[in-house]
Amino acid sequence: MYVGYEVREGTAWIRIERPEKLNALDLSGWHHITEHLARAADEAPGPVVLTGTGRAFCAGDDIATFQEHATPEQGMDFFIGGLYRTIEAIATHPYPVVAAVNGLAYGGGCELVLVSDLAIASADATFSLPEGRIGAWPTVAVAVAPHVSGRKLAGELSYEMPALDAAEARRFGIVNRVVPPMGLEDEVRATVARIRAASPHAIRQTKRFLTEELVSVGLPKVRRALTALVEETLPTHDLREGTAAFLEKRAPVFDGK
Repeated sequence: MYVGYEVREGTAWIRIERPEKLNALDLSGWHHITEHLARAADEAPGPVVLTGTGRAFCAGDDIATFQEHATPEQGMDFFIGGLYRTIEAIATHPYPVVAAVNGLAYGGGCELVLVSDLAIASADATFSLPEGRIGAWPTVAVAVAPHVSGRKLAGELSYEMPALDAAEARRFGIVNRVVPPMGLEDEVRATVARIRAASPHAIRQTKRFLTEELVSVGLPKVRRALTALVEETLPTHDLREGTAAFLEKRAPVFDGK
């Protein structure tokens, strides 16, 4: 298991520890984050911290495993049973989930930051939704970003696929604060302490109503988008070509089919 879990001073920390893959997540990784969130709700009521190891927070889905999701059943297992369940677990967790963005947050990693309740970024963190370059598309972002950072900014991020530095990510509303790299964990601990100063009941109610539209409108949209990805995008030439080009480190040749 490469997704770690520990309780520090009453706060659960979930850490993705796969630096050799830039913390990209396969199906087991998505499952373990979901399981750790459920464990945290029972063992450490209060804010939960999600972070990475090394120079990445999370590079998203492990592209090298995409060939394993060739059939609709396999695709649904990965994207609905894995990725969607994690996004749902963050959005419906009774307490705030704080993303401590220690480095690169691309694709599904950027989407984890988007759906988190708060995000603190190291000044050297970068953010991008580059799925279009492998023939896929940012399913979670197109569903939840309008509830998080505004439609125009979400469109810029999804259509133009820029790589944002931490300061730009703050302008987009993806992160709350940017701090020097060595100060990231101290700022996250201070953030958690400020949250814990309030009544736990008040925090649960605050999260419930702040995320009401995200849960009632955004999550069903995420599920529909992921289903469309499996049924309409995974079988395309563009996705097969984009994935192969990514793994072979060459420019893809798309035909729109």
